[in-house]
Amino acid sequence: MKHVRKLFNVVKVSACTSFLLAGLVGTPVANAADSITFNMSWLPQGSMSGVITAIEKGFYSEVGLDVEAVRGYGGGRTTNEIDQGLFEFGYGNPLNMVLNHSKGGKTRIVGAINQHWPAGLCHIRERHKLDAPSDLKGITVGGGSYSPVHVMLPVWLELNGESRDAVTLLKMDGAVVDISLVEGKIDAAECWLGSNKGLIEKLAKQAGLTVGFLNYSDFNFDILGSGIVTSDKVIAENPDKVRRFVTATFRGYAYANANPEEATDYLLKQFPVLDRDVTLQQVKETVDLMAGSGKLGMIDPAQVQRTIEFVGPAYGIDSVAAEDLYTNDFLQ
Repeated sequence: MKHVRKLFNVVKVSACTSFLLAGLVGTPVANAADSITFNMSWLPQGSMSGVITAIEKGFYSEVGLDVEAVRGYGGGRTTNEIDQGLFEFGYGNPLNMVLNHSKGGKTRIVGAINQHWPAGLCHIRERHKLDAPSDLKGITVGGGSYSPVHVMLPVWLELNGESRDAVTLLKMDGAVVDISLVEGKIDAAECWLGSNKGLIEKLAKQAGLTVGFLNYSDFNFDILGSGIVTSDKVIAENPDKVRRFVTATFRGYAYANANPEEATDYLLKQFPVLDRDVTLQQVKETVDLMAGSGKLGMIDPAQVQRTIEFVGPAYGIDSVAAEDLYTNDFLQ
């Protein structure tokens, strides 16, 4: 019997093989864990600390889940893939969910990781002093080809009394945005807390330069950031699975937030190519982004409404209801 238990700990066994083994030893086999492939929306980074910690600490296995985290290819694609049933869960943001819903999609955020929009603009302090929206006049800003910066930045400028055309926006390959800023090919770059901000700062330090960060949230921009996204179909068909996943995930984030060094170790164990210093910075930035007035992961309905009020005009959308985008039911 010990050999059979050991075998189940080491390899995944098919349902048919499990039945035969049970017959050989005369003992029923425990129910197999529910498998989940989690879409990280992008490359592995510190913002995924809670998911990876929950995997490594066994929080998922304790509730009958076998979770694997895989890279994604951007928030828009990830949201659409969840809506289409290619993934049950992923890391997404309400901006892409509003776009998805405007086209008939049925995705829903079931827990907030970033209580605030985690983006701004990075710049090199030796070249520019960008401390307020009024400082951006005449500069060139680079962002990935499909980044929301190209739509959101002009609207944000207008909210702060500046012209939408105050900056020149360049659509770039996302892989070259960071180094292009350091090399002086652009004046400012899209910059994400818990993500590429740490990478830009590392590159700049190597070049003897200093990075400045203009945070959108400091200037009339209080909208919800990213979180755990699933579909209404998954919620309807297996609410217990959703509850187990959400509970274990935010247990992972609570542990990671209290133990950032250990959480970073888990990320590097899963993804050895990561830079430890950059990853630790991302984990710590995620801790700050998760800070809110209520229970970890809880979503503020008023903030969701503000998100829609910002995103709708920016993208010409006016038919999405706040209550269709989120639920706190699985965090109760």
